[in-house]
Amino acid sequence: MKTQKTTNDRKQNFNWILTGLILSGLLGMSSVSLAQGDVWTEKAPMPTTRLALAGSVVNRKIYAIGGRADGALVTEYDPATDTWTTKTRMPTARFGLATSVVDGKIYAIGGSTGPGTTSATRVATEEYDPATDIWTKKTAMPTGRWALAACVVDRKIYAIGGVPGNPWITHLRTVEEYDPLTDTWTKKADMPTARGFLSASVVDGKIYVIGGALASKTMLSTVEVYDPITDTWTTKTPMSTARNGLATAEVDGIIYAFGGGTMIPSGGFSVVEAYDPATDTWTTKTDMPAPTCWHSTGVVDGRIYAFGGSATSPELHPPGFRTVYEYEPTPLLVVDFNGDGIVDSADICMMVEHWHTDEPFYDIAPAPFGDGIVDVQDLIMLSEYLTKEVDDPTLAAHWALDEAEGEIAYDSAGLNDAFVIGGALWQPSGGQVDGALELDGVDDAIIAGSVLDPAYGPFSVLAWISGGAAGQTVISEPSGADWLSTDPLEGYLMTELTSPGRSGGPLMSQTVIDDGEWHRISFVWDGSNRTLYVDGIVVAEDTQDGLEGSSINRTVNGLYIGAGKAMVAGTFFSGLIDDVRIYNRAVRP
Repeated sequence: MKTQKTTNDRKQNFNWILTGLILSGLLGMSSVSLAQGDVWTEKAPMPTTRLALAGSVVNRKIYAIGGRADGALVTEYDPATDTWTTKTRMPTARFGLATSVVDGKIYAIGGSTGPGTTSATRVATEEYDPATDIWTKKTAMPTGRWALAACVVDRKIYAIGGVPGNPWITHLRTVEEYDPLTDTWTKKADMPTARGFLSASVVDGKIYVIGGALASKTMLSTVEVYDPITDTWTTKTPMSTARNGLATAEVDGIIYAFGGGTMIPSGGFSVVEAYDPATDTWTTKTDMPAPTCWHSTGVVDGRIYAFGGSATSPELHPPGFRTVYEYEPTPLLVVDFNGDGIVDSADICMMVEHWHTDEPFYDIAPAPFGDGIVDVQDLIMLSEYLTKEVDDPTLAAHWALDEAEGEIAYDSAGLNDAFVIGGALWQPSGGQVDGALELDGVDDAIIAGSVLDPAYGPFSVLAWISGGAAGQTVISEPSGADWLSTDPLEGYLMTELTSPGRSGGPLMSQTVIDDGEWHRISFVWDGSNRTLYVDGIVVAEDTQDGLEGSSINRTVNGLYIGAGKAMVAGTFFSGLIDDVRIYNRAVRP
């Protein structure tokens, strides 16, 4: 078991005493029954029956758009009040369309009005602004189709697959990219498998296309992944259940596939499967309350809402559903609050600091979303993990730097083993957490591949360091930004990571970290705030107001540890670096 020194004396004695009293009290208590995840709850139904509709989420509200039996209908669902509101009708009525959101606006693409082999509807692209409740026509899609999928990556929409007409004798491999900024379409690499009635979701900037059907009406379990950066496709592990007309949704990096059905014989499924892109594996989850296909989904605050659909294929013209179900997937339980790899008294103290508040980060019980207050139930759950090294699913990379020799720094969290260059010296017993790596400030560094793209959600970077000098860098992206470094004059901790359009530029602290003492330094992006920490204390922070869904500039060039982005003289780190961690969540160091 690894041991680690506390990050200075940042916890007050009162908190330690209170923690001890609470824990001692827990020893005599009976266990508390905790609720489980994977729960389905029926919500207020839609105003009318609908199937083959599309859904999108803007500002925590779900917009159900088009579909049979009213192809122009637009309704808004507010999960907070469990109510539906009718909005301005879509100019072009249609079903089997796809929708995507860019910068708070919804784009409705493709779709059909019914029988026939040609229809202008199948190329229609229309923009809806929920803030003004106004529709605007945009440049038509080059390839007319319906029963397609669409996803957004880097503010561009990708229209994938589909059916060009009726009868269903041809399915498409076509992928076309729409840029709302320029209102233009661009042809991209074809999907390997021609299919329609498919679904797709995005994780870490890659599009996962799932299920569907061939022109022969053969159902598919196929999973193919599109990388917009390289314009290439990769085949992944298929679902257990082949199906078309399914709906997918992503929560915490996991893709959930709901329902779907078959055409011959026609029937719907209630099956739910969860796909983990990190391990390329599928897991069976709790079934939907009823067999459903040709429905849609939306995600608000970690809950998935499945709405509309039918019990059989639209080919048979079945009646649609008004039903709305809320699904609470088992969440990623985060109990290592400070991201040091072990649940200990420091984590308990952090929870106690927020005792009897509604701070959601520490409100971990009852599962899956707490009860609105940090109390004994939360402490009981946390105590179950005490003194245990946790397998945190949000840990994207971890270089412990505990090796005794060699030129490889192993990544214990994944497959991103790094190369040690310049003759850096291993110090097996000289680290803050077991061993460390000593760099000379001249040409020593660690070179790693790309771990995550900061443009796709919250993340945190943490490291222990001892030494350094003004102008030196701890972590950087080649030809990109210095993630954690010191300013060239005073040795203050700073970061160059910033958001598109952010006027503030680099974030600078007033805290020296090159004094030769051990310091745990961190950069955290929570989707709105950039925060720098030193030894668990916030030393610099800013907020990007008014840009919900803003992001850090994308970086995909790998990482340097112990060297600046250009590896020029003066940016190489001189001292010890230990226990470098990168999480795809906001950590509270």
